[in-house]
Amino acid sequence: MKLQKSIITCAVVMALGVSSTSFAAGDENKGLAETIQSDAAINAIGNVIVLTQTSQSGAIFGNDVRLMQEGDVNVIDASVDGEDNDTEITQLGVSNVALSLSIGDANTQMAFQEGEDNQQRSDVFGNENSTEINQAGDGYLGFGNLAVSNILGDANQVMMEQGDGGHWVYNRNLLGSENIVETIQSGQWNEIYLNNIIGDLNDIVIEQDGYWNVTTVDTLEGNENSLDFEQQGDRNKITISDVYGDLNDIEIDQDGNYNEVDSNLFYGDENEATLVQAGDYNSSTFAVIGDFNELDITQIGSENDSYVGGIGSGNDFTVLQVGDLNASHVVNFNGDDNEINVTQLGSDNVSIVQASAVDNSLTTDSNDINITQDGDMNDSVVNISTILDSNSNTIDIAQNGDLNALDILVEGSDHIINIEQNGNENLVTGADGTAMLIGGFGIELDITQTGNGNLVEGSVISGYGSISITQVGDWNSATIIQQ
Repeated sequence: MKLQKSIITCAVVMALGVSSTSFAAGDENKGLAETIQSDAAINAIGNVIVLTQTSQSGAIFGNDVRLMQEGDVNVIDASVDGEDNDTEITQLGVSNVALSLSIGDANTQMAFQEGEDNQQRSDVFGNENSTEINQAGDGYLGFGNLAVSNILGDANQVMMEQGDGGHWVYNRNLLGSENIVETIQSGQWNEIYLNNIIGDLNDIVIEQDGYWNVTTVDTLEGNENSLDFEQQGDRNKITISDVYGDLNDIEIDQDGNYNEVDSNLFYGDENEATLVQAGDYNSSTFAVIGDFNELDITQIGSENDSYVGGIGSGNDFTVLQVGDLNASHVVNFNGDDNEINVTQLGSDNVSIVQASAVDNSLTTDSNDINITQDGDMNDSVVNISTILDSNSNTIDIAQNGDLNALDILVEGSDHIINIEQNGNENLVTGADGTAMLIGGFGIELDITQTGNGNLVEGSVISGYGSISITQVGDWNSATIIQQ
């Protein structure tokens, strides 16, 4: 991120004369809005307009403001206090700054900047306000536009659109409920940062188009919020920090190469996250603590990685990978009545389903695990073995192709395990090629292999259980030790 930080620094220095040391001292958005406001008029070398309007209490109609500047390094600072006010700012040129403040309800802000290296800050304090920011310019590598917004209130609407080039958007505070924030960036070097989103029933939509898009969400706290991300292009990255609350919905759609999605923990119940990545070298990480959450990941391309984990009950984890050299990790999951579905279509794929390796005191009971691999040289690992026995899990594994391998280690009671392999030279063994180990009472184990040169080798320690092994083909081998 050194290049990213230097680009933003240059933009601020050129427009406002801010020292680069103030930016390098910390996070990119620390004090950003305050810096724009405090230094704008002081450092301007063009025209400066400062407008303050206050409506009388109980006024039927608000004030209308129309401000326009043409040229470079100009500043407009408009503050409106009251209700039903209408503010419109237009700036044509380079290195201009527009500041817009609304205090009250049902106010409208509109700011249009055309050119490079322009900056816009919008502050809204009240309810049912509307803000629209439009920045058009072809900036790139230090000559991009910057937009910052702060919202305190309910039922506000914020629309931010930036044209081709390199641009930055900071939604630094969204404190309230039923707000709508939509940000659209089209260009080559765009970045969006959303910080401190606190409230309920907020709707956030982000669209980016370009080869270097970055979106970061830092702290989402509330219930029934909706986040919708869409990125197109190469080298995209989405980072979501902690999410606190229930019934939140996160949808991510990436199309291109070198995409990443990195999420910290979700804390809450009935949250839903859906991710679709189409392209190469994609990776995703999701983890949840709570109940009845749903994580759905689809990756189409080569060399994709998926990491999913969760602690809770009634959660649903679904992973679909299409292509080669994919890896799916459903690890560190614990709880009851969870459903895990992993489907991989291609060759050289790896699927790992593993109960918590960090906290061995947690049980994993009554879960439904389904793994399907269709292709050659795929590996599947299932490990449900902790200090406390996990019971009554259902495990269904199907591998279609040649040279596939299954490593399985399960402890506990009343498990139902079905394994089916179709192809040649497939293996059912234990970890690292050692013998398969399944232990507990009331185990039902059914293994079917169809093809030539297949191998089953392992131990089953179980009372009151049943074992069925069927091999169809030539040069197959089965060795089971039952205790």
